[in-house]
Amino acid sequence: MLPQTEEQLAKAALCKAPEDIYSVSARELISRHCRSFLDAMRATPTELLFSEDLQKKLENAGTAYSGAVQKVAIAQVSGTKNRDVAGRIKEIFALCDGVRNRTLEAVTAIPVDPLDPKRLKEQLSLLPAEGEQRLFRLNLMLARALLKEKGWDEKTGLLLTLCEADPPAADMVALDVALSEIIRLPAGLDTIIGKQGKTVGERIALLSKLASGKADDPAPVPSDPPLAQRLMNLQARAAQPNVTAGLQAQMLAAVTGTYPMTDGTTADELRATLDVAQRVRLKNGQFLGGETTEAALARRLSRLVNDQNIHDLMVGAPRLAERLQRCLDLYRKMIGPQNYDFLKKYIDYLLQERTVASDVAPKSASVPERLRGLTELHTILMGAPLPSVFRGKLQLRMEEIQNNLLDESGILDRIVKRGSNSAEKALPLIDLCCNDTLIKGSNLRRVRELAQRHIKQPDFLPSILAAATDDADRVKRMQDLHDRLIEAGLASD
Repeated sequence: MLPQTEEQLAKAALCKAPEDIYSVSARELISRHCRSFLDAMRATPTELLFSEDLQKKLENAGTAYSGAVQKVAIAQVSGTKNRDVAGRIKEIFALCDGVRNRTLEAVTAIPVDPLDPKRLKEQLSLLPAEGEQRLFRLNLMLARALLKEKGWDEKTGLLLTLCEADPPAADMVALDVALSEIIRLPAGLDTIIGKQGKTVGERIALLSKLASGKADDPAPVPSDPPLAQRLMNLQARAAQPNVTAGLQAQMLAAVTGTYPMTDGTTADELRATLDVAQRVRLKNGQFLGGETTEAALARRLSRLVNDQNIHDLMVGAPRLAERLQRCLDLYRKMIGPQNYDFLKKYIDYLLQERTVASDVAPKSASVPERLRGLTELHTILMGAPLPSVFRGKLQLRMEEIQNNLLDESGILDRIVKRGSNSAEKALPLIDLCCNDTLIKGSNLRRVRELAQRHIKQPDFLPSILAAATDDADRVKRMQDLHDRLIEAGLASD
């Protein structure tokens, strides 16, 4: 990716020799500061750098040329010691003279034949073998061919046709760079994928797909203009680095702009913004475009993250566990400290003791079902992407609510009082220790200890086996009991 600000780009393109002006960053600097001239000529930086006719026209353009040089010089010496603007201006003019002289010498020595897709292999076979000389001659021929095409669509079509002829990888570099120059222009991009509407969500998704070259990306590629599908085919075959960088730059321009992602509800806008955020998030967790992109997404989200929108996202999630999971999924995708803080407060509100006690399960649910609901919330929190202290506080709250439920429901006392023997007392307690009914920790230990107390009573095993009809049935009952005790954590395998 190229630097985004004019000063950053100018310093990145601090050329010291004429050949430095052919770099990608220098070409972008030319594209920005010679924009009015290039638009009037309907030309790319490649055409300007490798066409003696265009260079002469720019030199004769008066203030367009000198003004561009002055702006670049000011940006390049800004913040540096022992450098003056006048000196840098003289250096840039000398560098440009060097480029022009090289071009004139080359076209005078050997006439330049415009690249022709029908004769491409033949033309490439006649180029010098040496890398730098070959690339320079190839660019001269490419510039001649592009100058014959008057519109961005025609120039793009020519470049794609040349790429589709499958030239060697080393020769693809010139085509890749020239095509990226058109893509970086708003008017050029519109020619390829269509004009931008009043929303940018779908456009960003398309740019992301084109940049990645992933044909399985669900973002639709328009059939009109047809250049979009041809570009997709090129990127799917082998993503070109400069084309990819150009598409990503346009993505970031849309992300950091002010157009909404959708024309739907604010909840739709929130979902679309989070989807875009995932597209520009890198594997290391950083963002394409760095802090500028992250800040822009955070600003967009701050306008969308509020009580009403979060409530709308909870529609269709009647269970508290489902609502918590949706909040955590949203938190996982969220950007910006202010938005994280809002979601933390919302989750804290969602898991208030009174709310959890009443909403953890339907009103008609049994006590074991309500206990299991609390364990589910605790388990969800264990894998939550929350700060450890905050997550621990919520988990402890679930444990306390579950402990209170055990006490207030009187379920343990009822089990013990209802049982006429140790087996009738122990088995329901063993069941409570299974099926993720209780949170691992003090609550589970409490019920295990109570169950263990009755399991150790002399009448426990006789009560289990009392109804056995024969030896085989007794063996089966003992095996079932052993399996159940293992599941409850009361026996080892």
